[in-house]
Amino acid sequence: MSTVLPSAPRPFFQITGFTAGPVRTILSLLLAAVVMQVCLVPAREAARWIFRNGGEGWSDHVGLFVFVAIMLQGLVGLIGIGVMKKVLPRADGHVRWPPGRSYIGLAALIGVAMGLIMLAADYWPQLLGGVAPGDYPTAPVPAAEWLLAMITTGLGEETIFRGLLVGMLVVLTPGRVRLGRFEIPVAGVLVALLFGVAHYDSFLRGPLNIAIAQQIYAFVWGLTYVWLMERSKSLVAPIVAHGVGNFVEVAAVMALLIALG
Repeated sequence: MSTVLPSAPRPFFQITGFTAGPVRTILSLLLAAVVMQVCLVPAREAARWIFRNGGEGWSDHVGLFVFVAIMLQGLVGLIGIGVMKKVLPRADGHVRWPPGRSYIGLAALIGVAMGLIMLAADYWPQLLGGVAPGDYPTAPVPAAEWLLAMITTGLGEETIFRGLLVGMLVVLTPGRVRLGRFEIPVAGVLVALLFGVAHYDSFLRGPLNIAIAQQIYAFVWGLTYVWLMERSKSLVAPIVAHGVGNFVEVAAVMALLIALG
């Protein structure tokens, strides 16, 4: 008579298949940081040049400048993914329509929750004090330009961070991280850290506690975007979540500015 022993329970936290080693991981992370800057800075500076040389009329259309910067970043990200495919044929930039379940509905709901969390994290002193938060325009045209920029944010940032950088690091630093039922590649965690670093300017513009909160939620959002990308096998869902989150926060600020005067 044979006895079947019960299988050992899976640990709550687990890292599997991570074979890169510390030196290769650090070098890969540094490479990703350089690629990130190569993608973000030239596109942003090109948009800034257009804004500065567009005449006095541009000064009332900052949101349009942000939109142009996002579109240029998305273009650079797509070019980077094309180069990545040539250099690392096994890399997957996930530039496709979801082949199965799209997760777009879930991504939109996640984006709404993200927007409300960011609203509380970024403006809690004003909200508690009953003061109108932020300094976004409320006139129809400038407000529409800002909202257009916010809803399209994911086109630029997700193409670079999740499509290019995660796609590259999945090959260079293979491995998986699991926390309960939540599982993503090690590369997703590394890029989420870079995603937080990319928002460093929050330390230059506001109170320390708010800047720290922004670093935390940027890291958590980065993990969530990777999860959506993996589940849907596409960049569409993280693009939707990212854009809806930013749109909801800025739209809520504009609504409060109008309501509170």
